[in-house]
Amino acid sequence: MVEDRLTRSLDALGGVEDDIEKVEKEVELIRLSKLSPIYERRSRAISGVDGFWKVVLSQHSDFANYVRAADLKYVDCIKSIDIKWLCLENKNKDYRDVAISFEFEGIDGDFEAQVVTKYFTIEHDTSMFKYRGKRTEEDDLRDQELGFLTSKPCAIKWPKSYDGINPSLVSDKTSAKGKKDYRTGMKSFFSWFMWTGLKIGKEFSNGDGFANLLTDDIFPNSTKYYTEAQVDLEDENIDDEDISDGPIEMDSEESGSNGSSDETGTSSKKRKL
Repeated sequence: MVEDRLTRSLDALGGVEDDIEKVEKEVELIRLSKLSPIYERRSRAISGVDGFWKVVLSQHSDFANYVRAADLKYVDCIKSIDIKWLCLENKNKDYRDVAISFEFEGIDGDFEAQVVTKYFTIEHDTSMFKYRGKRTEEDDLRDQELGFLTSKPCAIKWPKSYDGINPSLVSDKTSAKGKKDYRTGMKSFFSWFMWTGLKIGKEFSNGDGFANLLTDDIFPNSTKYYTEAQVDLEDENIDDEDISDGPIEMDSEESGSNGSSDETGTSSKKRKL
């Protein structure tokens, strides 16, 4: 009798959880359907703002965690970023399925202007993994229930200056130099466009985290980051105007034995625009 009641209670709880999940998806679909036309309006508004995305990406401290310093020259070529939620066109799609598009301006003799779109989908079948890395049984159970992000490689034309590290052009992967060039290329921002999520440890690191950063933060909050950058720039200009031509005096609390900006002597400022 007690076991029967417990079984019925657990079944009821399972039904409640299913209903909650259903409502959450419906709410997310409504939210996205209302935001999508606003994002389109915003895209039209910022199309006339030179360097908008350069400023946004320079302002965002987490973005720098996914790109090498050498890639910033090409990141600055990003003219526009657009994200489409696929569930708005097909309600059978997961609300986390997206298409992320980049429009790049070119650099004469090095980098070709182009528009690249990469599609991301949520999967639940963990047998899809071609390389498992350090995945555990718990990882499989979690991803089977919640889903995990995957993508198909998409074509992008790399800078000519990267021919030596472009993974698709590195034919020698056995020598020390060949291995180093290949690994360097796989760390490049451009290798993210080849990311599938199914080859753990064998492709661009944390490609799903980068996709989520763009989808959940950088794209929806881009206007905020652009505005913050303008405020920071105005503050710097005001500080510059306050500096006189005379010698700079520092009191004992401001000065240190080595004159560094903090205890480690490093600066936490964002990349200069």
